[in-house]
Amino acid sequence: PLLPRITRSLLTLLASLSTLTLTACNSVEFQSPVVRKDDNKPITSSPSSTSRSELPRAIIPGIAGEPEVRVRLVAASGKASVGCTGGVVWVSSINSVNSTSTSSGGGGSGTAASRPPARMVAPVSIRLNSVSWELTDAAGLVGRFDRSAELRILAQNDTASTSSVLASGTSRTTPSTPIPTLLLDGRRYPGALCFVPRSDVGAWAYDTINLVGVEDYLKGVVASEMLPSWPLNAYQAQAVASRSYALHERQRARLRGSPFDLEATVADQVYKGGEPPLQVARAVNETRGVVLTWNSLVLRAYYHSTSGGRAASAKDTWPVNRGSEFNLAGPLQASPREETGQTSPWFRWNVTRSRAELSARLRKWGTDMGQPVKAISTVAQIAVAERNNVSRPVRYAVTDTSGRSYALSAEQLRQASNHPAGGFANIVRENRVNSGDADWQIVGEVVTINGRGLGHGVGMCQWSAKELAERGVDYKSILTRFYPGAKIEKAY
Repeated sequence: PLLPRITRSLLTLLASLSTLTLTACNSVEFQSPVVRKDDNKPITSSPSSTSRSELPRAIIPGIAGEPEVRVRLVAASGKASVGCTGGVVWVSSINSVNSTSTSSGGGGSGTAASRPPARMVAPVSIRLNSVSWELTDAAGLVGRFDRSAELRILAQNDTASTSSVLASGTSRTTPSTPIPTLLLDGRRYPGALCFVPRSDVGAWAYDTINLVGVEDYLKGVVASEMLPSWPLNAYQAQAVASRSYALHERQRARLRGSPFDLEATVADQVYKGGEPPLQVARAVNETRGVVLTWNSLVLRAYYHSTSGGRAASAKDTWPVNRGSEFNLAGPLQASPREETGQTSPWFRWNVTRSRAELSARLRKWGTDMGQPVKAISTVAQIAVAERNNVSRPVRYAVTDTSGRSYALSAEQLRQASNHPAGGFANIVRENRVNSGDADWQIVGEVVTINGRGLGHGVGMCQWSAKELAERGVDYKSILTRFYPGAKIEKAY
């Protein structure tokens, strides 16, 4: 699992580094915690004196009530099966001139308008071909829709979604969408499921997108991004960070005209739908609408699994050029803090690579990303070229046997070291380079990497949040620790 967030009204364009993606998270992984190395004294913290209702109200353009988000669950698939706990689904085509339905039992055919929605018996199989969408339900009914249309499927009697989900992009003032009733390939999702053609991939390809209220989305995110049985205060801090990231990325996506707002993976935030644990649902409900802001804009609240004791800065990790100025926000830069998170399995780690393997991975990464390191021969030395104000490496100089040196950021070196390369097995958890904060030692043909933490190191450290929550620190104090200078406000 687990990693990432949040946008400003003046944002015009997603500027990207050819080598990096601006993800919220490098999230917690599902593994039993190890024994704490240092039994630090408990942090004393007074209970939160400010309830959600007493928080100041943030003014966010375009958001009056709870908004919906479009979460891409599957990219460029050619097959899906949609079920429903109620046994029936309703199918609509958006931007379609007409649709036709025929019974496979020979009951004839006819033409139907794209409204009202067509009733089909679940599960419904969905395919796309060069002529039309073709949906086959459990009763043998075959529905065909204009292939250029976007399909939307709602659950039976899902009145909240029927009234709000079909009005794409509007803000909802009612509470969260109902308990999940739709199932995609057996997994439950709240809201509506949308299917968008991907002609850039092939006539058969389409994206599957979940159109869902932010609060229901967050219940799936927090349950996926943090481990079961963690403290409520940690879940609450995660909910606020994830809500902030989601709203930020939602606005960016809509400004650039993207058909979806967020990925359901560590490319943004891990989201698996399903029924959230009671404590997760409580954490989301009790922080409903609460976000982090900076200079009156929602903060892109990055987070990661384990800092290893030294934080990274957003400005050193991702672009800061036009359209990405949000990475200059003060709360997203490294600052001295108490070292916590020692219970994480990735607080300290070490792995090895052969020089040949590491060199091959660097070359392939450089080739794929259009970076100068594609010309590297055999790695001879990797040395820290720059550190930030808390001594975490920011940049490395990678020198090969011919004496040529290549500059890589810490995050680039992490990604390149794990990049697929021909002739070498794919990286797995046991041998991956977990962060850019590491010491690299080359002896003979072996490269030993002694590292700290897991993930990019920006923003909240999830394992530290867990430790702080266990000591009784409330979620607002946790957030203040990891996003110093940010305000905690209500967006709705």
